[in-house]
Amino acid sequence: MELDDLEDLFDELDIDTPSREQLFRMYGIFLQDIARNPLIVNGREVKYNNSPSRHPLCRGKAQTFEHIITRESKLSKKRNFDCLRANKIHWIRPIIEHADSPRVKYFERINNKGLNQFFYWFEEKSFIIIIRNIEPDHLLITSFCVDNGEKGIYKKWYQEYRI
Repeated sequence: MELDDLEDLFDELDIDTPSREQLFRMYGIFLQDIARNPLIVNGREVKYNNSPSRHPLCRGKAQTFEHIITRESKLSKKRNFDCLRANKIHWIRPIIEHADSPRVKYFERINNKGLNQFFYWFEEKSFIIIIRNIEPDHLLITSFCVDNGEKGIYKKWYQEYRI
């Protein structure tokens, strides 16, 4: 899949929860694109947190899958289904595979725990993927749609990295 071909997975995805069929398809994409066919970044395999989720929607599925289709509420601190990010689960692999494209803004940043993270920002579609450097591999942390209010910070981090 090329970057030009990236469109939402479903034409109609409920804002509160996917149908069983939609969830099954999303998890199938996760398994195919991440679990069964590992991504390689800088010569290292990208792992994922396969500990079973306890989230009601994702129960028993990999925790990384939970982070890809849900978003933490700033108020309740609970994770809720996020139809915008879930509808783009199939974008993760192609964006990483096309990281050398000028359309993907790649940058690195040390997080608040002192760990280096790789950001793959497909700015024109406001979508970002975060991978953390762990020895001896990498770890897929999450992916999400960048809110308008957050675009400035990612632009700043990208510019700082390029200097």
